[in-house]
Amino acid sequence: MSKILASIKNLSEAKILIDTDIDIIDLKDPSKGALGRLDKYDIDTIVSYINNKKLTSSTIGDLPNDEILISKNVDEVSKTNVDFIKIGVYEKGYINTLSKIRSCKMLIAVFFADKFLPTKKDIEILKNSGFKGVMIDTSDKKSGNLFNYKSYLEINNFLTVARSMNLLTGIAGSINESHINDIIKLNPNYMGFRGALCENRTMRNSKISADSVNSIVNLVRNFKSISINA
Repeated sequence: MSKILASIKNLSEAKILIDTDIDIIDLKDPSKGALGRLDKYDIDTIVSYINNKKLTSSTIGDLPNDEILISKNVDEVSKTNVDFIKIGVYEKGYINTLSKIRSCKMLIAVFFADKFLPTKKDIEILKNSGFKGVMIDTSDKKSGNLFNYKSYLEINNFLTVARSMNLLTGIAGSINESHINDIIKLNPNYMGFRGALCENRTMRNSKISADSVNSIVNLVRNFKSISINA
């Protein structure tokens, strides 16, 4: 069954999520892009507050294809107590670069539906270099959601290849309540939300709303219950 990931930008949002049924708290700064990074102090503060009550992940920023720069940011985030580190793959050339990245944390490669999806060989290279998972997202949050760029079949093929290699899988990309049924059928390890959890859904940088969080959680849990009972 898919877990629910919620992206937060600060400690106050972590406090909103800590007693909810959100499974993974993801740390990123939405004002700095699709995978905008928080500074190390903020990551440490938030993760310390969460205190292993939830799984945590952090982005490293929307970075260019530069091995030294990517390694530097991965190393910095690796020194925190997050469980997963998410790294963006913005074009084919990143595959070779990321295959050289090492960390004591579990690395997740994030592909973007509005950029490109990897071949089986691309995923295999990352798997063999030590990556623990892959996910699909969107880089331009203003131009549509995941399903505007890729079909259900294309997304399913991506997940099927990753599963065949025993990789963790995730789905995000401006998804909301209307996509939950399809995502649960696709059955990734986790589905990620930000905009759908905000007070102003057209502004990803607005504050997370507890009501929106509970609404998403209830829809996912209720759909799972119906599916199991059926």
